[in-house]
Amino acid sequence: MKVPEPCPWVMGIPAYVPGRSKEEIARAYGVSSPIKLASNENPLGPSPMAVAAMREALTCCHLYPDPQARELCEAAAEYLGCSPDSVVAGNGSDEIIDLVCRAFLKPGDAVVIPGCTFSYYTIASRACGAVVRKAPMRGNGIDPEATADLAVPGTKMVFVANPNNPTGSCLMKHEILRLIERVPPDCVVLVDEAYAAFVRREGFSSSVGMIEAHPNVVCVHTLSKSHGLAGVRVGFAVASPALREHLLRIKPPFNVNVLAQKAGAAALKDREFLARTLETTWNALDRLEDAFTRLGLPYEPSQTNFVMVHIGKDAGRVYEALLSRGIITRHMAGFGLPEHLRVSAGTPGEIDAFIEALGEVL
Repeated sequence: MKVPEPCPWVMGIPAYVPGRSKEEIARAYGVSSPIKLASNENPLGPSPMAVAAMREALTCCHLYPDPQARELCEAAAEYLGCSPDSVVAGNGSDEIIDLVCRAFLKPGDAVVIPGCTFSYYTIASRACGAVVRKAPMRGNGIDPEATADLAVPGTKMVFVANPNNPTGSCLMKHEILRLIERVPPDCVVLVDEAYAAFVRREGFSSSVGMIEAHPNVVCVHTLSKSHGLAGVRVGFAVASPALREHLLRIKPPFNVNVLAQKAGAAALKDREFLARTLETTWNALDRLEDAFTRLGLPYEPSQTNFVMVHIGKDAGRVYEALLSRGIITRHMAGFGLPEHLRVSAGTPGEIDAFIEALGEVL
């Protein structure tokens, strides 16, 4: 029997490559307790309030979850400063990105994606048969003007990660507004704010507040980073009521499970945990950037919970040498930046170990 062929555009899609796990590195390098600074996870673990909520919800796992995730969407609306009627909950922000692409893209449609950004935008777009145009970057940051230049009439979607992964830079409110105003009015602008909670730069503003005046904008959020729920999968779209209705038409009926709904709603109310997360993250970023300065390594000032550092032509060797010492970072070759590493913020002890190991390797 012959294996069925997928849609022709699926064959050319590169699979998403995640960061390497602790278990994989422990087996491959024979280290007992690797330190993972590769996937921008929360070093403090999950919100304690979220853990308690999940424990309480365990006895309800035989019941279907609320298909509208009302409690979760209400908590998200309060946290983000919007109406619950503008929120759609998803199985992580990845599902939200998929939903938006499926709702608005068909084979042959054009989308614009910055040249160095989260790879899943391309995967989700091409899975719908869309044609991806890559916008040039402005140094290590997204160039809003160049991105808007490519969004010619007929363009169906533009993706902007703000702050951007993997470079760590962010756009200011006036730059995002300028981009939105320049694209065709029927073009969806997806602004991914996965790392927005970590921004310290003055002049940054969430795009959630722009949706009423610009109903073609979808703002995407996640609880994976700032609230420590990467393994539970909780994400949101914030959109105009009309656009939200399109997403609800194709959303799987029970896409956010019982534990995720309860954990997300509790985590969004755990302000003490968020404050500790931000303090830990910003202290780690300051220490990393100070260490890179002492070592003479250029880096991109970060508005996220990671730093991208320029190692040079031996970045791959440095990455492997750090792995052999049980330190997992992310080599940026897959993003077209083979001379760079990305380092996530960790606990003080993890940052101590990384800085010491990096000095030895260099």
